[in-house]
Amino acid sequence: MLTTPLDQVRFIVVDVETTGGKAHDHRMTEIAMCVVEDDDIVRRYESLMNPRQPIPDFIQLMTGISEDMVRDAPDEDAVMPTIAAELAADDQVVVFVGHNVGFDWSFVSHAIQRMGEPVPDVPRLCTCRLSRRLSTGLAKHNLGVVAEHYGCTITARHRAMGDTEATAKVLIKLIERARSEHDAATLGDLIDLQHAQRQLAPTKSNQRVKQLLAPRLDEVPDEPGVYYFLNTKKNTLYIGKAKSLRDRVRQYFHDGPLHGKSVQKMIRYIRHIEWEVTGTELGAMLLESREIKTKRPLHNRASLEYHAPAFLKITTEDFPRLELVHRIEDDGGEYFGPFRSQRMAERIRDMVVREHQLRTCNGALFPHADVRPCFDYHIKRCLGPCALHQTIDDYRAAIDDARRFLMNVESGAIGRLSMQMEEAAMDLDFERAAMLRDGIREIERATLHGTDRPLAITDTNVIIMIPTSDRYATVEVYALRAGRLMYQRVIGTAAPREPLIDMLMDVFQRPAPRGGFTDRELDELQIITSWLYRRRERATTIVVRDVDQLPSELNATLNQYRRGDTEQVVAPPSEYSQLPEHDDYGV
Repeated sequence: MLTTPLDQVRFIVVDVETTGGKAHDHRMTEIAMCVVEDDDIVRRYESLMNPRQPIPDFIQLMTGISEDMVRDAPDEDAVMPTIAAELAADDQVVVFVGHNVGFDWSFVSHAIQRMGEPVPDVPRLCTCRLSRRLSTGLAKHNLGVVAEHYGCTITARHRAMGDTEATAKVLIKLIERARSEHDAATLGDLIDLQHAQRQLAPTKSNQRVKQLLAPRLDEVPDEPGVYYFLNTKKNTLYIGKAKSLRDRVRQYFHDGPLHGKSVQKMIRYIRHIEWEVTGTELGAMLLESREIKTKRPLHNRASLEYHAPAFLKITTEDFPRLELVHRIEDDGGEYFGPFRSQRMAERIRDMVVREHQLRTCNGALFPHADVRPCFDYHIKRCLGPCALHQTIDDYRAAIDDARRFLMNVESGAIGRLSMQMEEAAMDLDFERAAMLRDGIREIERATLHGTDRPLAITDTNVIIMIPTSDRYATVEVYALRAGRLMYQRVIGTAAPREPLIDMLMDVFQRPAPRGGFTDRELDELQIITSWLYRRRERATTIVVRDVDQLPSELNATLNQYRRGDTEQVVAPPSEYSQLPEHDDYGV
């Protein structure tokens, strides 16, 4: 559980208003819940509750919840099953979150016990405690102060949903900070941070390391990239990425660093610092992943191994199936994705199969009138092509419809899913509406372009441009041919463009690469799609349909970033340079 990547954790953020401070004596008057997945609030729930006991006057004044408001409200046993069901879900790792998590959890857990249900054994995260570790410079860490610090507006203070939404937004900001400043990658990393000591007395050995490295620390640039910590023998201890190498590296050597014991121990052995400037955050993510898997540093716990993402595949049989797979083979099948997790890929598969009544049986199909259809036919989830109840032409028409459903983002999957989600909500079919909503988010996540772009991996021919820290001077260019990263270079917006155009024309005029995807290619594809899902507004994407139009499209896009015709910028080299020579600093 603790090794689960943060983007695969479901955070259940809860705030309660009560008649007092003791969960065994007092009762809730209101509860609100925000479910956070992948740095986004995906659903909300709120309800008043009749506490069946008086509400003290001072609490009525503070919250604005009067006894008249709760007189006709539902009892807790009518409200709590919704909260309990979210906490007990077994399809994803669940974490309970509150700004004062002990208070909120005590009331929620007591209410579940009074229902006669077992209290879910889930990790708990306190945003107040986490803020004390991460939010430097704040004298207080109550919700109002922390929310203001991170620019999160509270619409209704001391009401459950207002406070819950603010807590959820603060949580998202804290997770982003934990990732960028403390290399938090897993749930365990985040849990450890909330319990880390805020001030640790620097040891003599750590002070000596800081003194030895002081000249090198002054040279670290304020640029995105990857940093390397090495020991006396120049073995790599740790590899990390950063939006600002200078800020991130220096954090390790502050007088009162926020680090666990393992990091403190590592710092004692650091004798050399190297780095590689990448131009953009995405470039740093790609290089970090490659380097960790190649060098396998002693103190890197995450990303040591390749983890195959989940894809959906339309097979090449006479009666094709929609399968969930973890590899892309050169077998003529059509692959869609990658998806964030197997669970979400299964949801998309089940939704598409159900919507288009596709078969789920394994193996080749040999239709015959004597065949007895399976249970799916009788519950109208399949039209029975095995028993000749559906012709091969009609079945393939259903497959074509499913393909268009996935491939065309606006008029296909997302547009139709949005309409179906609204219809389900109007019909009070909230379970189906939730499934459709998750499908929309997952297809958006797997999309490298926002409008009308094929999702099939082998049809993914795109160029991505991301401005560097000086957005008018240089951009980093990525080219994906048939889903594979074939080109990556930082270029100057005012530099001669012919070499770039010639190189990219060659990439897309050559035959598409063949063979199954390697682990590295799958990893790169997953990193790029995941980054674009979160940072889509920072990038410009060109879908390559007509190679002859590519020069004009490239020139038009580069002109958007160019400051002026007279500015000349020398483009850095495309390949990551070799690490510079080590300086021993007398060690």
